[in-house]
Amino acid sequence: MSEARRHKSRAGCQQCKRRRVKCDLAVPGCQQCHRQKLQCPGYQKPLRWVGADMNATSRQPSQAPPSRTPKPSLSTTRTSRSSSGSGSYISGSSLGEPLQDDSSALIHHYFTRVCRIAGCFDSDVSPFRIIPASMMAYSKPVFLLLQASSAAQLSRQSPQMRVKALSLQSEAFSAVRDEIGKLQGFNVSDELMLSSIIAGLTSAWYDVNDIGLSHVFGSQVLLSLWLMSRTERLKYQQTFILGAYIYWFMISSFAAGDPWQSFHYQEALQKTVKNLDMSHDIVDDTDVPEVQRKIYPHPLTGFSNDLCLTIGKVGSLCRLHYNSGGDLREFLEGKAQAIEAELLELKNFPQSNFHDPQDPNTSVEEILSVREAYRCSGLLQLYATFPHLLHQYEHQASPPSPDTPTDPPTSPKPQAEPQAEPPLPQKGISPIQHNFLRALSIHILSILATTPSTSGTRVLQGLPVIIAATWLVDPHPSTPEIFQHPLFPIEEPSSPKEPWREKVREGLRAHNENVGLQQVSRVLDIVEEVWRIDDGGGEKCAWMVVVASKGLQTLYG
Repeated sequence: MSEARRHKSRAGCQQCKRRRVKCDLAVPGCQQCHRQKLQCPGYQKPLRWVGADMNATSRQPSQAPPSRTPKPSLSTTRTSRSSSGSGSYISGSSLGEPLQDDSSALIHHYFTRVCRIAGCFDSDVSPFRIIPASMMAYSKPVFLLLQASSAAQLSRQSPQMRVKALSLQSEAFSAVRDEIGKLQGFNVSDELMLSSIIAGLTSAWYDVNDIGLSHVFGSQVLLSLWLMSRTERLKYQQTFILGAYIYWFMISSFAAGDPWQSFHYQEALQKTVKNLDMSHDIVDDTDVPEVQRKIYPHPLTGFSNDLCLTIGKVGSLCRLHYNSGGDLREFLEGKAQAIEAELLELKNFPQSNFHDPQDPNTSVEEILSVREAYRCSGLLQLYATFPHLLHQYEHQASPPSPDTPTDPPTSPKPQAEPQAEPPLPQKGISPIQHNFLRALSIHILSILATTPSTSGTRVLQGLPVIIAATWLVDPHPSTPEIFQHPLFPIEEPSSPKEPWREKVREGLRAHNENVGLQQVSRVLDIVEEVWRIDDGGGEKCAWMVVVASKGLQTLYG
């Protein structure tokens, strides 16, 4: 027996351990593997998950034990430049090398590329890095979905990766179903909940027309069970998962699912979320006084779950309006008025204890600017669909200016009989409402224009851009007049539509180049189609109707 075979390797690579030979721990790969013409897998512990191929009957805890949690390394940080065979289990390629379709390279691509476009910031504290990195070692669905999303993102440049992406996606769905089949009671793990959300959020990465409808209903049941089992304060990991779900449901509300069921579900979820105690700090802050607790931004919802839930209700309510044919007018207008009040109230937002996301390309101010753009776009969509909300402001008397002469006081006159309020218009947007909505669209795009083209917040701007850009029209031909909303004052725009349209085109094309996802080009397709219809004359078209009639639905985020 050779010298190499008389030692059991405990610190070597996995190939040597399997072959029960001594490993020389050489870099970039050991000599034993080199002599056998094998690729050395490196020296970290292999990925493991609880699945059907294992005999373990106990479920791994939702929070990885410290000994199992991968520490930030060259393979999971933003500055990843690790080379093949460096000892990381994410080996086989480095940033800039051609990526192959093996697991290691796809995981590497997730941490070096996908993380940069997954949320509005990317840094060593990004939950898109630290949470999947700890989960994928023992969660098969998470491990497969990270690979699948990487392959899907690569397939735009390398079409041959599409087959791999769809294969991994199918395998991941099967793993999720296996995990659901093993559920006992309300014990939905963080890993399973996050897997469901990733599957829904990235559904359009594989097929731009896939709006994740198959995931929406199942995820609602999972979330309800997941929340029922969380009786204590949500930890940061769980706060991230809940925020990711809220964002996904918001963008899907404009495209997917039954709008009636979706609206009522979001109303119930909003009440539940308001009563939850959540940690927004990456470290345990249970013993920290509430006024001193740090608030790190969420990479998808920023600093406001409540706003995203309200915007989601706007999407569901507007789709319900277009689908109902006027049968639910009283109900819809009442709900629209309540949502308008929520959006107007959300302007007042406490800005304390916000912490920088540690990304040089994204600042707290930029995240707050996008928040305001979302709030304004929610109002624009609501007013365009329910113009009766603006009708009440048109007839409010404006306060007299100092130069306006006033009549001398006279003796009181007999009071006239009270007259009934004028009926609300059945439908249609008045000329001054048209001009107001046009001004509001330019106001939204002006806010977004303050964020640099390199800002990470660009990945969140799809929905407000499509809502605002589809109102880049000429002033109404009958009048240039615009009324001032007493609770929502905006400046009257002086620039014509074309320069703004060109800015939208340039911005979406640049963003499409950066992220390499089909949804961005689909947003531009929708905007161009709406512009084409509006420029043809006639009544202003509704972008949501155009999308539904022409089958252009996708996830706008």
